[in-house]
Order: sequence, then C-alpha cells, then structure tokens
Amino acid sequence: MSCRPFSRLTLALPKRAIAGGLLPLCLPFLLSGCLSLQDDRPIDVDVIGSQRQIAEPLRDSMPAAAKALLGATAQGLLAYDARGDIVDALAESWIVEDGGKSYIFRLKRLTWPDGKPVKAEDVVRLLRERFRANPLSLAGLKPDVLAMTDRVIEIRIDTALPTFIQLLAQPQFGILSRQGGAGPYRPVRNGNVVALAPVKADADAADPAPRDRRRLHVDRAALALVRFEAGRTDLVLGGRFQHLPLVPATGLTVKDLRVDPVIGLFGLAFTGPSDFLSSAAVRDALSRVIDRAALAEALGLPGWQTADRPLPAPLGLDRQPSVPGWSSQTPADRLTAARGVIRRWTESNGEPPVLRVALPAGPGATRLFLRLALDLGQLGLRLDRVALDEPADLRLIDEVAPFDSALWYLSRLDCAAKVSCDPVASALLAEARKAGNEADQARLLSEAEEKTMAHAGFIPLGLPIRWALVNRRLTGFQLSPRGIHPLNRLVAVPN
Repeated sequence: MSCRPFSRLTLALPKRAIAGGLLPLCLPFLLSGCLSLQDDRPIDVDVIGSQRQIAEPLRDSMPAAAKALLGATAQGLLAYDARGDIVDALAESWIVEDGGKSYIFRLKRLTWPDGKPVKAEDVVRLLRERFRANPLSLAGLKPDVLAMTDRVIEIRIDTALPTFIQLLAQPQFGILSRQGGAGPYRPVRNGNVVALAPVKADADAADPAPRDRRRLHVDRAALALVRFEAGRTDLVLGGRFQHLPLVPATGLTVKDLRVDPVIGLFGLAFTGPSDFLSSAAVRDALSRVIDRAALAEALGLPGWQTADRPLPAPLGLDRQPSVPGWSSQTPADRLTAARGVIRRWTESNGEPPVLRVALPAGPGATRLFLRLALDLGQLGLRLDRVALDEPADLRLIDEVAPFDSALWYLSRLDCAAKVSCDPVASALLAEARKAGNEADQARLLSEAEEKTMAHAGFIPLGLPIRWALVNRRLTGFQLSPRGIHPLNRLVAVPN
C-alpha cells in the first residue's frame, strides 16, 4: 500500500458521515495511519538528470545528480546541513589561522568500505585530485594540501580568504577512493535505482530502520514530476529554469515549488571568435537591449530576481558593484542607443553574422531563446540555438557560487574560463589571489571588477533558479542558500 501526499489525499466517506460530523473525527485517524505508513518506508528521492551522472559522478561532479550521490556516499572534510551551514564530515574539528590563509583539520576515526582506517595521507591525495578536477570552483586558487599527522591535514592558500572554508563543504570535493567513500551512506546499485543505507557506527550496531534508508532515482524532469504528483516519490531535486514550464503540465503549480535563495551567475558569456563580438560596444549593445522583466514573465516564477550586473553584492570589493551606464535609461532609449551601435558596425563591416546561442534542453530554455530572439531581433540580428556542448558565440552560464567572494564571480568570467575577457582584469585577479592583506585584496578585486564590467563579456540575466518538490513527511527539509540538500538531513533527526 502506498499513500499519496497529504495535499492530494482523497477520502471516500459516505455523504451522511460527512453531514453527520464524522469527518472531523475520522480525519486524524485516517491521516495518522497514512503518515505512519509513509514514515516506515525508505525515503524516495528523484534527482533530475541522467544515469551517467550517478554511474560516473567524478567524471563531472557539478550536475545535481552527481552532487547528490557524492554528498550521500563520499563526504568531504566538511559538509552543509539542511540550512546551508557548515558542519563536520570527515573532519571532527577545524581551525582557521593566519587570517584565512591556513585551514587545519582533525579527522574523525572512520573507515573505508573495506574496513581500513581513513588516514590523512589518503585524504590529501584524493583531495588534490578533486581540486585538479574542479578548477572553475577554485577560482584560480592553488591550495597546498599537506598531511601533518595520520589524522591532521593543513590546507594553505596564498591570500587571506576566510570564505574559502565554504568551498571545502561542496559535494564536488567529496573524498571517494576506489573502494568507495566514508558515508554517511553506503550505496548499492539496483538497475536505475541507488539504494542508500546509513553507515553503521560499528559492526554490532542495529540495522537501520526503513525510514533511515534512501532510494535515489535519477530521471528526466517530466518523469520526476509525474512521480511526485502521483505520490511515488518524496522529494524531487535538481529543478532549474528550463524545467519550470513542466510544472503546470504535470498537474502541479509553482506554489508547490520550494525555491532556494541561491546566488551565483545566470547569463550569457561571449565565447565565439566572431569579429562582430570582438567589439565591446557591440557586446554592451546586446546586453542593454535584453528585456529582463519580460524574461521573468516568460519564465513564470514569481519573485525571481533579474540582474544587469554579475555581482549581487560587494562580496569582498571595497565598494558596491559597478552598474552598467545604461541601467537608468528607459527601454526605448536603450534600444535607440543599441541600434546606433549595430548600424555603425554594419556600415563599416557589412551584415552581422548569425549568432549561435548554446542553451540546455527543456521548455524553459526554449522560452529564454525566444525572448532573446525577439529582443536581439530588434537590432536586426538573427540567432541559432545550439546545444551546450557545441561551438557557440554566446553560452549560458547557470551556476550557484561555491563560495561567497567576488574572486569566484570574476574568475568565472576570466580568460582561464574560456570566455571573452580583459587581460588587464586577468592580471589584477592574479595579484588579488596573492594579496598580502584584506585591503589590498579588496582594492585589486574592485579594479578587476571595473575592467570586467567595461569589457562587457557577459550578459547578466538574473540569479540562478534552483527548486525542489517536497513531501510533508520530510520534516527536516529547509531552503538552502547553497542549493544543497543533504539526504541524511531530510527528517528532523539525522542518522
């Protein structure tokens, strides 16, 4: 027997029972029986993604499915709790020294799946591999990782950056050996489902209760939503902007969504070698003509925050983020100015090329493309939509910031990220990564931000969109500013 979510529970009682006032008396017993059945079974989690992402999570650890599996089975030194706060994982304690240049961790007494103890030298080797595999998350930083004893690790960076600790709790830096990870769950693959059982504290510990187990499904978005609407899964993770139009199509509403208050980058980076896009004036013209309010209406998520600049806050600058010169202009004035830029370029160079825009699959991405085609069409430009892995002139960046620093935002738009960039800004960022004090770092980041804005190599659209669908039995689920939801913290008391 299975029970549908409470919000969709249907009770079949005789009309006379309802008329006679029996419904208020029966309802608590009916619901408590249903909820007790739900509480006694494993928690089913659907993550929007592909099977390859859980079959090979280290190949690309950034998709939601890979992060969910790594976070559940291969914890790093630290982790995030349900609220997005940093908690212990492999490390039982840690201290930050030298103003944020040195991070020292003491490991718990844990074992690998083969029973061997987890030692610092193994963690150091595997963590170095994870750092090499995720350069964009590191924002150009080059951490030095050392084993000081069998249970003590030090990580050093060249500049004082206390928010670096947030990076170490990201799932992509989970420690996974050939034998597996150290938990909090052990995985067993069964077809398209990964069964997750809590790691026992010792061999004599009692077997976990069914409600402490998880069943991880990785599905395409439409199937995950249908399963949730039918009461066949308790949680859907990995929702993004491209999936939003599927919500009403499956009988749900946007009011059913739990939208995380994340920050990061959501916009279009210039990546092609086109002579047309080599002009900063042209790039700026394309950004200024985008109707972000109309885009928000097209996506249909109430309260979504649009943006006309990359940084949502100072985040280490010595001032507020720069704003584009056209931010205070009316849409009509922006369009007039942009048309003038394109006209002058055309008079000197001929017709502009068709612009290739790389977007993910999904109906929300189709709405974004149609909005872009309409806005840029006002400049006489034509667009062609291509997949994210194809050559393109503009490529969507849709990423939650892994740590709260202007260094990450600016590095993500730097030359090393293979986007259109300003070499002067790149040099300033390199200096900021080695700044001797906080004031010098803030000054260098501010100068780099000003150069990055003037270069106009990125069209900001808004904040990233991350949402979930949550059954009411998951009493521990909370919105997270990191967009990360640990599977062992879905109920009030973690295993």
